[in-house]
Amino acid sequence: MSMCMPQMTAEQVEVQIAQIKQDCQAQGLRFTALREQVYRLILLAAQPIGAYELLDLLQSASEKVVAPPTVYRSLDFLLRHGLIHQLNSSKAFFACSQPTDRHVAAFLVCRCCGEVQEFSHPSIQTMLTEVEQSTNFATQSSIIELSGVCQRCQ
Repeated sequence: MSMCMPQMTAEQVEVQIAQIKQDCQAQGLRFTALREQVYRLILLAAQPIGAYELLDLLQSASEKVVAPPTVYRSLDFLLRHGLIHQLNSSKAFFACSQPTDRHVAAFLVCRCCGEVQEFSHPSIQTMLTEVEQSTNFATQSSIIELSGVCQRCQ
């Protein structure tokens, strides 16, 4: 079982980005400067962050105009390769706690403070596989969100 990591320090973010760059290069994927910037902002965010919040941060850090489609393309890349997740309930993005390990996760979303915890356990994958097999259903994506109150807010 794994839970999401606490907010990363700047040093931890740089180590994470270096690892992802290496992984992308090994897989023949382009980890562009914009993808890196978007990923860095998501890693540094205290809570899940929306696309337009990211766009605002990118615009304020750059002299160039950053168009929404370019940010969405970067987000799509990061999602497709399992580096980030997106919540259905808020459409906000946050870093995956296990970006180099393919897994199925559930997300525990606190209604009070907005904190999101990623919960991954082999039984989640087992259960979903059994459901797919018994119903002859081919899942293309699954997002499991549990809404409630975190331990800190209780």
